Amino acid sequence: MIAKLFKRFSIYSALISTLLLSLPAYIYSGLETKWVSFQDRAYNFLLIFGLLLLTLYSIRRIFKHSRLESRLHYYLLLYPLIVISFPYEYLDIRLLLCPTLFFAGWASFREYIFARSLSSSKSSTTLLLDSVTLVTFSSVIFYENIFLLIFPIIGLLFSKKSISREEIGLICIVPVILIFTSYHLLLLFDIQTLFFSSILSEHYFSFSNIFNIAIFSDSPKMLIVFILLFLAVLFSIRKRLEYDAKTLEYDGMAYLATIIIFIGFSRTNSGMQLHYLSLPLAYYINHLFILKRNPFIANFLFIFLIISFLLFTFVLN
Repeated sequence: MIAKLFKRFSIYSALISTLLLSLPAYIYSGLETKWVSFQDRAYNFLLIFGLLLLTLYSIRRIFKHSRLESRLHYYLLLYPLIVISFPYEYLDIRLLLCPTLFFAGWASFREYIFARSLSSSKSSTTLLLDSVTLVTFSSVIFYENIFLLIFPIIGLLFSKKSISREEIGLICIVPVILIFTSYHLLLLFDIQTLFFSSILSEHYFSFSNIFNIAIFSDSPKMLIVFILLFLAVLFSIRKRLEYDAKTLEYDGMAYLATIIIFIGFSRTNSGMQLHYLSLPLAYYINHLFILKRNPFIANFLFIFLIISFLLFTFVLN
């Protein structure tokens, strides 16, 4: 029944997904804020809600170009459930904004990879420009985010079609121009201190720290999500795909592992950092829901998740 509703993109499935995303947006808008925020809670709610919807749209773009999942829209329910499972202590809008920018850039990059395999049109080059621009803008907030460009570079290096000089030039030159321009504009308005922060320093990241597994295991909801992720990754590795699609799968797994390492070796884990994982969690766990295209599996997993989350949120909390 649930699987049938979310099998196709419809006004009903989109409405349910939107309503579910309004719940974490409302909760976050009432939390103590770090960095900047509006004084009016309603504006904070609209900003958070908009960022969550943009991430959902990025997931839709990725699935649109994924041949296996293109006709299934289980992510409309899966993504809100994953976000609801995240623990929270305070609101740092940067930890929502940066992942949203990166995910939008990653969606453009995946579209670019599929487009370049068909032709070398100017429109496909625009997608790569969009990707690099969005990831670069996220580095204006936390400068370490510039290293997230490594994942599109890996995708290009290991794709079936060799990386071109134009692509190398675009990836190298565009970030320099944008960062230089952004810094001087922020300096002009005397707000540069709010930007170019260090996410590693603020969260006391160090490999000398003991890996903190608590954020992944202390919450029963998070434990369920990561068990499903583990099973989904095993399934993804065995799945037969075209060369470029397989490269993107492994590239996404490398990103997933990198963020888990960052969170695990950070001393301060409010739960907001988990939003860097929201898209890959929804993407890979979705593989379990489409296993053999059996609606029984999808219904069973959805019912299991919903009952578990309700149980651990309102009864056994």
